[in-house]
Amino acid sequence: MKETIELLHRRMEDFFWKIAEEKEDLTIDGVRGYNDKAQFVAGKVINLSCYVVVKSLKGTDRYEEGLKSLSDVIRMVSGMPMETWGILNGITGLRRLQLLGMLDDVVDAETMERLKTSMDWRTFVDVNNNYALINKPTNYYGVAFGIARYRELLGWEPEGYSQILLNCLMKHIETYSGEYSFMDETRGEGRFDRYSILIPSEVTGLLLAGGMEVPELIRNMLKKSAHIFLSLANEKGLGYSYGRSIGAYGETAALEVLSAAAVLDGVLTEDEKKLAYGYSQRLIKTMVHFWYDDQMQSINMWDKGRKTDNYRNKNRILGENLSLSMQIISTLEHWADAGVTSMEEPENWTAMLPGAKVEGELIRFAKGEFDRCLAIVHDGKHVWSLPMISGGKEYFDKDPYLPVPRENLVQEGVPEHNYGAWVPQLMLANGDRVMPICYINEVEDQQEDNCYTVTCRQAKLCVAGKGVPETVDGVRTETTFRFMPGCVERTDSFVLDGSLDVKEVVLEAQVFSVGAVVGDDVTCGGGVDAGDAGAGIGVVFAAGPVLAMSGAGYESCETAELAADGEHDTPHGRLNTKVVWKKAVHEAEGTIQVSWSMKVR
Repeated sequence: MKETIELLHRRMEDFFWKIAEEKEDLTIDGVRGYNDKAQFVAGKVINLSCYVVVKSLKGTDRYEEGLKSLSDVIRMVSGMPMETWGILNGITGLRRLQLLGMLDDVVDAETMERLKTSMDWRTFVDVNNNYALINKPTNYYGVAFGIARYRELLGWEPEGYSQILLNCLMKHIETYSGEYSFMDETRGEGRFDRYSILIPSEVTGLLLAGGMEVPELIRNMLKKSAHIFLSLANEKGLGYSYGRSIGAYGETAALEVLSAAAVLDGVLTEDEKKLAYGYSQRLIKTMVHFWYDDQMQSINMWDKGRKTDNYRNKNRILGENLSLSMQIISTLEHWADAGVTSMEEPENWTAMLPGAKVEGELIRFAKGEFDRCLAIVHDGKHVWSLPMISGGKEYFDKDPYLPVPRENLVQEGVPEHNYGAWVPQLMLANGDRVMPICYINEVEDQQEDNCYTVTCRQAKLCVAGKGVPETVDGVRTETTFRFMPGCVERTDSFVLDGSLDVKEVVLEAQVFSVGAVVGDDVTCGGGVDAGDAGAGIGVVFAAGPVLAMSGAGYESCETAELAADGEHDTPHGRLNTKVVWKKAVHEAEGTIQVSWSMKVR
């Protein structure tokens, strides 16, 4: 582990000197570091540069040179546009200098005045409209709070505003989080993803840095978030696997939550700290070794089969390199505050992971008109995440938000796309695609001997491809997922009342595996009741994480190799094969039952 951290520091130093030497003309892998789509980069430059100079270069022959370059770098970016996260990153770096008594020596008076003006939470909060956010999702109250608190500590404004903004955040949490204490990113639309789990750790970190008490509500939220990541812990060092902004940020989410939880007394037990630190060490190794591309001299989330959402497009390449590095540093600093500084993995921490038996857990985010849940299932080395949520407008029908079992490097969704992969789709005569997503009314789970079952019911289904969720009457469904050793199965029973003109049921699956051959049924057995669905049409693969699949209740099956055109890239790599099952629907059919099964290596 020590070698991994040393490598991280060398890369951070290289980025600092590159920033200092290339100035505004800096490019990474052919992309200009400073561009109009890299809205946070100036602040991220300040944050990393401050850390490198006062921590990595301190005591070296280049320290004095680094101090001068740091002043020049801050002066250079002080006139660049800064927004939200960029402001928070930049002001965090300035606070680091202040705590060391170096701020006034490094930042000249003229530059400081520019920063005081640009690094202001009022740029995205309307003070005159009851502190309403200006075209930002509600989690940005946390960003505004952090900026306001640092401005108070830097002496840029009087005390008080940070508490007002924290109160705004707490009010949103109390309004939309409900009894389960998970934050809906929307105003009740049901988007519970990576950020819903991450936010209590971000707020905790800002409160601790600001010398403020952590409210009991945030402490409870953090404890529940930490439980999720402890449940997701694995030897591979992989993190969150569904929703947007995952990939490398799926790993850092786990790092941030677990390290913040370790700092607060009573949130983690000693055994949980051991598990959390062992898992965190594996996550850091993934960050440093998997996500960095030596040929690109950069983090790679965009090329060679990898893809992320449009929000983290490649125009942000400089900022992403800087912020991901600093998230690792922040994690290590939190662990140090918790009294853990060892660079070695805790002894036998992997023995604390679940064993070979299939075991699952249902975590509820919200329960009301619709159930919002996450099932986490362990099957030997496999850790599945089954999200049963809505992404809200824009994201509700995107593949990474669909109710599909996910595991990084095994079963992933394509960011920003709605192929509807792994979810049966009803094709209507009017061209609409209707899917059992978004409006789950009931979720139940059952643990049996070496089998975990999740059942979902929906009174209404959803039209895909409309931009916003749209309900469809005339059909209801019950969906059952069964997790068994080396196998996942899904059965859907659609009940039609005759008012919908359904022409066809289509199931499309996309996998990393290659060498597909269509053949006999390869259903896992003992799980799906395929009696009504009929015999399955199987597909066996020559290589890859998915060994075989089967679709029951369908009439035809076709396979195709997916083109290497970027349209089927996932955060961890390109999907290689598409399998499509189809079934014609006749007017007399009142119930349609279809199922799929998947065997994994």
